[in-house]
Amino acid sequence: MTAAAQPLAEITAPFRTSSAALEVLGYLSVLAVATLCFVAGWLTLDGAMVLCTLLLLSLIVLAWMRLGQGRHPCFLFLCTLMFFQGGGLLAYCLGAEVDPLRVQLMTPNAFYLPRDDAGLVLLLLALSAICIYAPCRWNYRPFGPPSDAAVRPYLPYLYIVFFSTLPLQLFKNYRYFEYAREHGGYTFIFVDHTALAASVPLVVRVIPLITFPTLIGIFVFERRTKFLALVTALYFTSASFILLLGSRAAMFSLILGLWYVARIKSRRKPRILRLMVVLLVLLMIGDAVSKLREDEEVNTAFLPLKVLAVQGASLNVTEVAVKYRNILQPFGASYLLRELQNAFVPNDAGNYYRGRALAFDISVLLNPALFAIGYGTGSSYVAEAYVLGGTLGVVAVSLLVGLLLHFANWFSRSAAGLFVVAMVLPEVLIMPRNGLLDWFSVLLRTGVSVLLLALGWQVYRFVIPTTTGRKGGALVS
Repeated sequence: MTAAAQPLAEITAPFRTSSAALEVLGYLSVLAVATLCFVAGWLTLDGAMVLCTLLLLSLIVLAWMRLGQGRHPCFLFLCTLMFFQGGGLLAYCLGAEVDPLRVQLMTPNAFYLPRDDAGLVLLLLALSAICIYAPCRWNYRPFGPPSDAAVRPYLPYLYIVFFSTLPLQLFKNYRYFEYAREHGGYTFIFVDHTALAASVPLVVRVIPLITFPTLIGIFVFERRTKFLALVTALYFTSASFILLLGSRAAMFSLILGLWYVARIKSRRKPRILRLMVVLLVLLMIGDAVSKLREDEEVNTAFLPLKVLAVQGASLNVTEVAVKYRNILQPFGASYLLRELQNAFVPNDAGNYYRGRALAFDISVLLNPALFAIGYGTGSSYVAEAYVLGGTLGVVAVSLLVGLLLHFANWFSRSAAGLFVVAMVLPEVLIMPRNGLLDWFSVLLRTGVSVLLLALGWQVYRFVIPTTTGRKGGALVS
């Protein structure tokens, strides 16, 4: 920052703070008035759904405008919140869905929540979005692309590790695909994941765990677009077998995480049209994968709004958590404890017991027969927060998620910090349909992978010694 720019930043800082406070207070005021009108009977449930949808959409637009046009993970998180929790509401507002609040996920007998409970679900969704946006907006300070001078010496090593482990990852994914198809397809992953993992040797399961961090390292540290395109294309090709099997959430959240890294590294303004095309393509791929998973005809008509409504079914999980909180609440602490193990321990119907996971308990509550053959509902951080602490629990957890996203943005100022953020961000972005602490479990596993990479780096330096000196103003060792 120049000497002239620093006083200007100090002058404009109070105005940014005042603007952020007015935005948050304005949203809270609208939500408070709407809640009073709903309780008094002046606002219908249909009107509340429209209002909740407009509030979520406007927050997404504000996050885009106020937080660097995609250079903050808050924007992507609000998008996934809208997609997974509010997709049905948006489809309803556009005329493609009739009953977005009708609980029909897994259950053979669809049902509605009482009016007050349905209104509470909408309130929780809107309140969570505001509480996530507030810390990110309040503390946001723009910054330029991080310097990669100190980390570029790692690139040759990362390329060697990536291309050495990629064939093993390709073999592992193909073997998983083949084995699962032989034993019933996609649902077998959730019936007996232990048997699926045992279908390949231990070394084949362990070594590819390093492929992912090397991809992230190359994507963060590399500037040459041709090399980036090649490495990314090869990685997604190796992961295509898992996509064909029907598992899509991890791949799509990874795409969003890489998009965030690309925005942080770039000074250019994003192209909205290109972004919309990418989102449409992702919807089409997701629809095709869903049809493959359900053994439907892939060449049937693609209806984006219908796909949006289907993906928004995670709202049903939040509704069930609100309706049956008294049954689920005694296991709240157990859910959190078990989530810390999810990145290390198989999580399937074969090792189910009550309190193992919120998604499992809700699935059993709705349809135990379907759960036994591998079908489930997924989870939701909103649902889990409500089970733990009611409305205040949702507020507290959402504020913490907002702070988490703020610190993720702050750590993105350096190349090394951006690497760590990119490793965990895909799991954070999928929290609207995942557990509350799954991301932290992945962070712990990431630490193990990075430690293995660090040990490999010491071996690499011993075999291929490098000189220590100054090059371009940066220390190279």
